[in-house]
Amino acid sequence: MSLFNARYDPKSSSSSSSHLPGRLTALITSILVALASGTPYLYGVYSPQFVKRIGLSASDSSTISLASNLGSGVGGYPGGLIIDHFGPQKSILLGSICIFVGYFTLHKIYEFKYDNLFIICLAMISAGFGSITSYFATLKASQANFPKHRGAAGSFPVSAYGFAATVFSIISATYFNGNTGGLLEFLAIFCGSMTFIGSFFIHIYLDHNDELPGDPEMQSPEILSPSPNYFDGNNNNTSSSAVIIEEELSLLSEPEAVVKAPATPMERDDSLKGSISFWGIGERTPRASVSLQESEANTLVENLRNENNSNTNNNLSNHWLFKYLPIPKVLQQENGKIFLIHYFIVSVSSGIGQMYIYTVGFIVTAQYYYGKNKQDRNGDGNESGDAVQSLQALQVSIISIGSFSGRLLAGFLSDFIHKKWHIQRLWIVQVTLILMALGQYITLANVNDKHLIALASAMIGGSYGLIFGTYPAVIADGFGTKHFSSNWGLVCTGPLITLWILNKLFGKIYDSNSDPEDGICYLGNGCYQGAFELSLALCSVTFIVTLILIYIQRK
Repeated sequence: MSLFNARYDPKSSSSSSSHLPGRLTALITSILVALASGTPYLYGVYSPQFVKRIGLSASDSSTISLASNLGSGVGGYPGGLIIDHFGPQKSILLGSICIFVGYFTLHKIYEFKYDNLFIICLAMISAGFGSITSYFATLKASQANFPKHRGAAGSFPVSAYGFAATVFSIISATYFNGNTGGLLEFLAIFCGSMTFIGSFFIHIYLDHNDELPGDPEMQSPEILSPSPNYFDGNNNNTSSSAVIIEEELSLLSEPEAVVKAPATPMERDDSLKGSISFWGIGERTPRASVSLQESEANTLVENLRNENNSNTNNNLSNHWLFKYLPIPKVLQQENGKIFLIHYFIVSVSSGIGQMYIYTVGFIVTAQYYYGKNKQDRNGDGNESGDAVQSLQALQVSIISIGSFSGRLLAGFLSDFIHKKWHIQRLWIVQVTLILMALGQYITLANVNDKHLIALASAMIGGSYGLIFGTYPAVIADGFGTKHFSSNWGLVCTGPLITLWILNKLFGKIYDSNSDPEDGICYLGNGCYQGAFELSLALCSVTFIVTLILIYIQRK
């Protein structure tokens, strides 16, 4: 009996065509779900009004923004594990619940002026985690349904997620100007409902000839490792066109495992068990495209077991750490130190961008009220509050458009200079750091010019998008694609450190210069000058570090 026994059906192409409507439906729905999931960066629109009503400080606001980043940034790693185990549909369903619970809790906190910072942070983590899990699920489904056009298919949910802040900022300025509670309620109901309904339409459809989503390197059936997993597929007798993968077996633990051939070429797989390598974790099941004799397989397994028994340390590294904790393996490579340098560059540059994104609401407020006293502010009534919130929404929209444009431009530009002129992609990062430093300097020097605020928002938002649009290719070029997702996931945890330091400093300076009665700072750029002096210095250091790295990697 063969370990791999794949059956070819000549009707595969027609079966694939019959499932095209389902794939297109999943793709269109993924765009809408990704759009509803892209709300974490909207915090800058309502943060000043939110913390003021419940009686918190700017320092507390920085903690809240950190919680949001914790949910949407670090939460992407466990979110990926959930998606791989339960599939996109159930993951988006979970995400919708987290989004609704998070924003509805914030709405009730705002309504009843509940000032428990711990509960607020939990709500932000819930909303952030639900958002990133739903977004990652749409990205996986889109790329898996169109394996020959993964880049194009994946670009739709990526663009929708990046553009979401602009859409919701416009909605906020148009329909919820001065009504922060209504905005939070809208986000809870609309985003929660959109993702919940969308979860019923997002499935993964695979032709028998399609590659599983993941690294093309892993498609080769000759690639075997100490811990591969194999599918054990059972035919679904109630359907002539679909099979569901029911369980995966470890070759080391189940040497007698036999892969049963699917009776049909088309399968709608809601879980894709064993495809955890799509996120760069563990090994992926090779396609059942070759036949190995059972005796040969048993011999191979026995040899692997003997090798593992003779080297316990190697067994732990190759089996447990390699399968579940690929992070140490990255750092143990010869270029592990280079990885740490990349980690530093992304941590600082992205952290600076996120600091501006989360604090732009306070920057707008400080510059709007510069030179005014409390009597002038009180005389304006609600008009001042509405004008400030409109300016905040405008800045978030500008940042979102800049980030979207940067992400879109970076991929094409870095590919062009790398392939056409054989120039390192890091030169794009260098230009980006100069652009970001200019944005920091404008914010630092600008007292209360709203046009300069918009310019700084465009420059910092664009540079933030350029970093995230360029650096994935840098990591893939330097460390391969086999564990790209886990490597990139590790890199994306770095900005959390920089964000925490800069946000805390921003909040401390802002609070020390704010009026104790109304919590507003009337000093313009003097309300946060020290934070941007530090961020500008960090930009300079990162520029030098990147230049040294370019010199080291020169050919």
